[in-house]
Amino acid sequence: MNPITVLYFGDLMAKLGIGRETLRLPPSVKDIAALMKVLAVRGGDWQAAFGQARATLHITINKREADPAAEIKAGDEVAFIESVSL
Repeated sequence: MNPITVLYFGDLMAKLGIGRETLRLPPSVKDIAALMKVLAVRGGDWQAAFGQARATLHITINKREADPAAEIKAGDEVAFIESVSL
């Protein structure tokens, strides 16, 4: 898959120490839930942030509200916004 851009906002950005990254995902990663699993494998704070969906974690794809079942494709911009501490 061509790269996607992942943005982290709010408490997530502070906790993870990153605001933006470009990821080249394997073809098997087709939705937000699969992307979250890839991120959670990093362990530590990443596991806490992405190990399971939470009501306080807001997701957008190309600036439109999305949920874990939403499909992602090459060139998409995915944003994760967390407004409360993990």
